[in-house]
Amino acid sequence: MSRIESVFNSLRERGEAAYIPYVCAGDPDVDFSLKLVEKLCDSGADIIELGMPFSDPIADGILIQGAMNRSLSNGFKRSDLFGMISSLREIGIQQPVVVMSYYNIILNRGVDTFCKDLSEIGGDGVIAVDLPIEESLELDSTCGKWGIDLIGLISPNTPLERVDAILERARGYVYLVAVAGITGPRSSLHESTLRILREVAVRSPVPVALGFGISTPEHARIAVENGAGAVVEGSKLIDIYASNLNDRSSALEEVGEHAQLIKSALRENDL
Repeated sequence: MSRIESVFNSLRERGEAAYIPYVCAGDPDVDFSLKLVEKLCDSGADIIELGMPFSDPIADGILIQGAMNRSLSNGFKRSDLFGMISSLREIGIQQPVVVMSYYNIILNRGVDTFCKDLSEIGGDGVIAVDLPIEESLELDSTCGKWGIDLIGLISPNTPLERVDAILERARGYVYLVAVAGITGPRSSLHESTLRILREVAVRSPVPVALGFGISTPEHARIAVENGAGAVVEGSKLIDIYASNLNDRSSALEEVGEHAQLIKSALRENDL
């Protein structure tokens, strides 16, 4: 059983859904990113999605693009991501870490080398944002070889037969994109999104994590009520801290307070 599976099993026993915050690695520097992950874990995060900055993030909106630009402008490199995960394990972070990346970064390092290195430093999963299932066999099998969960992505436009193909190979959890668009906070969850969520949740052998737009406790509650086993939040967190980087301690406290509210909404007693 993978660490991700173990987390979901424990949460299920307690009647909770998982809170999965996204952190752009190196924004604005490694030291802040490490403290941000630590704060999120202390505030209720169950799994961490650690995003690898990329020069052409086609799936991401202005907030995550800005975070990636700050990270890359300050010299963040691929090797720094692996160093960050090692540091998180060294300071006692036990939550699973899923690397979210565009596939070119993985391919450039070498698929086997990437997965081997990630496994050896305590990483748990990979999301290749722009890799379609038809081209994912090498990464899928290599992740399996090294005990890494490859997290599949389902969009609102994915036909049901394709959904089933993705679910057949799903490990850990499956990521359901809430909107046909880029990342960023939204004011509400559309009924069409909730309808797809219910459909996928019924068909899926693994928990369904809803992302792209989650930014309030109400979003989290509604997602769980409609079948989500987890919610993913990223842009809102960046929005909170990016405007206050001149006072990092305050920025981290604000993020922590927000994370606690989201996690509280995912507990059975609060639903």
